[in-house]
Amino acid sequence: MTLRGSIDVLGHRRVIGWAWETDTPDIPVVVLIAVERRVLGRCRADLFREDLAVEGLGTGRCGFTLDLPVGLLSPRQDYAISVRREGDGAHLPGSPYVLAAPLRIVRAP
Repeated sequence: MTLRGSIDVLGHRRVIGWAWETDTPDIPVVVLIAVERRVLGRCRADLFREDLAVEGLGTGRCGFTLDLPVGLLSPRQDYAISVRREGDGAHLPGSPYVLAAPLRIVRAP
């Protein structure tokens, strides 16, 4: 099975992207979003996106959004975020993605 997709927005509060299975184009992919072995959330890639429909990715209903609770990920830490298909654990192309800390504490010498 060929899994296609990408992450369009990766932040400490939200993950937005798309996932599509070429062998079963009308069945939404269920994705797990995790840091190491800790699953942050699960969602179905079934949101309509016009840009994906124009590209011919099924009906375009292969987008997903996962909102993360405040404080779940520290803005002072980098993370390797994996996005995998539920069931077989296949990674979305490019996964794991690096989420860099937007805040850095620099100590004076």
